[in-house]
Amino acid sequence: MTDVLLQELSNSDIEWLKNTGQTQRVAVNTLLIEQAKQVDFVYIIIQGEFIATLTRHEKGRLGEVFAALEDNQSLEQEIGKFSEGEILGEMSFLEVNPAANSIRAIADSVVLSIPRESLNQKLQQDYGFAARFYRGMTILLLERFQHLITLYLKKRLGQIAPLQEVSLIFGELRDSDVDWFLQKGKLETFPANTVLIQSGEQVENIYILLQGVMNVSVSEQKKNRLNSIFALLESDDNTSSAPVEREIGHISRGEIVGEIAVLESHRSYCTIKTLENCSVLVISRQQMILKLQQDVGMASRFYRVIAKLMSGRVQGMISRLGFGKTSYSQGETLSQDTTYEDEIDLDVMDNLTLGGARFDWMLRRLKVS
Repeated sequence: MTDVLLQELSNSDIEWLKNTGQTQRVAVNTLLIEQAKQVDFVYIIIQGEFIATLTRHEKGRLGEVFAALEDNQSLEQEIGKFSEGEILGEMSFLEVNPAANSIRAIADSVVLSIPRESLNQKLQQDYGFAARFYRGMTILLLERFQHLITLYLKKRLGQIAPLQEVSLIFGELRDSDVDWFLQKGKLETFPANTVLIQSGEQVENIYILLQGVMNVSVSEQKKNRLNSIFALLESDDNTSSAPVEREIGHISRGEIVGEIAVLESHRSYCTIKTLENCSVLVISRQQMILKLQQDVGMASRFYRVIAKLMSGRVQGMISRLGFGKTSYSQGETLSQDTTYEDEIDLDVMDNLTLGGARFDWMLRRLKVS
């Protein structure tokens, strides 16, 4: 993963980051990012290594007892390690939420710190830079999400929360982007129990779910694709050799799946299957990639959308693991000093309203009720 930025960014992009950012030395055991605190910088690791930790917000003696029963007396869990080339603090420009976890140096390190405001301004003004940066960020976040899925399966928890929000997705796009989807997409209806995306396989299409419900499942064992193919060839009953997969969530109307089709070297980390008859707008991978290559403006917006989706999935998985949750519960007294993870920022309300209107417009154009 250390080469992702070098592969995705141009020389001028890297030069801008160097000129805008400041080199910062970070001593071992220094807390670079604190969980539940606002992040004002994006950090690129130049040298050294960091770990991400999550702290469970358990209060009182009973919380300590439950932590002890779960073999986690410190109420803290390590969820990942980051080395050269990784980006930290991505929530500062992708989300309005505070940090979902803490980041601490486990070796003397050097980072390039870029002010959030400077980066946001660059992303808004330079579509080419934005497309390349968001694409690289998506690849890094995808790797983190897959690692969190492994932790999630080990804990054998229930389903995760919905992976995305229709209004937020379409709020990031423009009318012209949605119109292109309508022109190039194909409206299809799939019966229940149809597998649209198979775990471990190349994703050939991007799907926008217009009506119906799908489920998301992941394999509980590392899949060797070649072994799976030969196992199916040698078996008279293919179902007996099918890998055991575990359902982790549902997908509802307005959600986009298969978005990693635009990341050429990545195979699906999950299986997507219809639970009932589903109306879907299907856009081929080839058409999508060609459009993103030709239209840098749409590329910047689309890669931002999938980067935000992946960031939301990472944070959603963290919450489902039972760590870092600061959501509001009915009956509690709201604190002005606390930012709740399910609190809607007023700055994004317009986008939510606009996104919902765009999706409704799409349904009317396709005559889907």
